[in-house]
Amino acid sequence: MTPTTKATPTSTLTLIILMLTISIALTIGAGCVGTGQNCQSYNVTWTGAQPDDHKMIETQVSRQITPYPGVAYSNVTISKSKKDGDTHLRVSATLPGCRYPDLYDFAYPDQKLTRTGYLLEAIPDATRQDAIGIAMQNPMVAGVLPDGADAGVPTVRRILPETAAEFYAEKTCVSVTWADASISALVDMGTGSVVETWMVGG
Repeated sequence: MTPTTKATPTSTLTLIILMLTISIALTIGAGCVGTGQNCQSYNVTWTGAQPDDHKMIETQVSRQITPYPGVAYSNVTISKSKKDGDTHLRVSATLPGCRYPDLYDFAYPDQKLTRTGYLLEAIPDATRQDAIGIAMQNPMVAGVLPDGADAGVPTVRRILPETAAEFYAEKTCVSVTWADASISALVDMGTGSVVETWMVGG
């Protein structure tokens, strides 16, 4: 009868530490350092001369811009300006095959990046069409829109969780707006439903 070797607590702990060490090494080698950060897999272009601290800015930007779930930005363009003595940044991020970019505005006082606004239209076309279809099935939206092509082409934008929480819940949603009909719908793509509607414009 062949004797079996019983694992001791010490050997088990050593194995766990070894596995964690290998995992961390692979993560760093792949270009992701730390947690809560995005891996920068896109090209960065500056409009005008790069500032001396451009690497620091790019690192902070990478932590505060997020593409639509399931896709990755291909190109990011950063422009720098001065307003009332403070540095401001406009970041334009694009997705392959998308006609519209995601736009982010940041203030950069004391080398600390703070987002001041966003306009996110870089949404995969299939998702865009799904959101429009869901919105058009809502009774209030359907009652306002004219029949056929007269409804026009709506604007479709991604709404970040912190903004969606003001109207619905803290999760990523999509807004669909028909400017000519002055109607907008907030769509939860996870449930495939319109969760809020409101009249816009004049």
